[in-house]
Amino acid sequence: MFNKGKKILVFSDWFLPGYRAGGPIRSLANMVQSVEHNFYIVTRNTDHHSDVPYNGIPSDQWVDFSPNVKVYYFTESNISSKAFGKIIQDIKPDRLYFNSLFSPAFTIMPLNVAGTLVSREKIILAPRGMLKPGALSVKANKKKIFLLYARIVGLFKGIVWHATNEEEINEIKKVFRNATDIRFSANLPSLPPELPAGISKQKGELKLICIARISPEKGILEAVKFLMDADLPGKVTCDFYGIKQNAEYLIECEKAAQGKPGLTISFKGEIEPVHIPETLTQYHFFYMATWGENFGHSIAEALNHGLPVVISDRTPWRNLHRINAGWDIPLNESAFEVVLQICLSMDNQDYQAMRKKAHQHGAAVARDPKSIEDVYRLFE
Repeated sequence: MFNKGKKILVFSDWFLPGYRAGGPIRSLANMVQSVEHNFYIVTRNTDHHSDVPYNGIPSDQWVDFSPNVKVYYFTESNISSKAFGKIIQDIKPDRLYFNSLFSPAFTIMPLNVAGTLVSREKIILAPRGMLKPGALSVKANKKKIFLLYARIVGLFKGIVWHATNEEEINEIKKVFRNATDIRFSANLPSLPPELPAGISKQKGELKLICIARISPEKGILEAVKFLMDADLPGKVTCDFYGIKQNAEYLIECEKAAQGKPGLTISFKGEIEPVHIPETLTQYHFFYMATWGENFGHSIAEALNHGLPVVISDRTPWRNLHRINAGWDIPLNESAFEVVLQICLSMDNQDYQAMRKKAHQHGAAVARDPKSIEDVYRLFE
């Protein structure tokens, strides 16, 4: 049905074994392992917010990553238009894929080079949630100027857009009105394990976990305030794991998280992916008051490991309460308070039933064969 074995050249700021950039890395990694194409990934030799090269991985040469994936880990000083042009000419890709919208080094630079080497209809760009209102509000003036420039010079004219949900299709159309080829292919979560053993749940006890960058768009401060202002008679703990990306914002969150008896809020710092599964099993619910997620890999991973979720309604994970896998609720204090009170008062029997439903939903999404077909259509 689909032509397989295409050569796909990918430009991405970060790739495995990096993890600090979160979702875009996992989205790309899961995508390239899902189909029988040959991927050539061009990236940095360092992780997000790091200048330390990956240990044991050669730089500035092609590295065999997996049977169908080769990766070129660039040293920062060697990133250049000339180097990118040579790679494009050497690979002669069937498709050119960009894993970001705003990256100067791994989207704008190679896209300008590709203009004379690759026809526009062979170029695919994934905004990765960067057109969401919450994302556009961060460094808003800088992004507005860039988008205006891009429209004036036709930087993205005639390319293929990769939208990962219906909302992103509308976001692309709103910002780039001349976008004519928008293709839908949902982000793929990692395949879930069997339902792992978790902790028991007693009435009046609640353990919450959030795994996200400590950054305003992730709604960390809102999540703290909702807990601080809610009437939660019992023992409640909430641990936030994630790279401390914004120091001033972290201080604001820490100040807001103090002084409520019976509630303990902690900021644990970044967590390596290998430790996430075991850590998730030590909590009752995944908790995230995000302002917007293009997919939400941490949400998917929580569900895959049998952790029901309490999240805002600004992600693709919707109607969770109908299937007893959690709640997706409006981003306001009263809505979160009601759900948090339900979670706190829940007994172990109801909680274990919810764990099973959460795991079943995560597995169903991860194993959906239509999602794999959509990835093939993306590169047709």
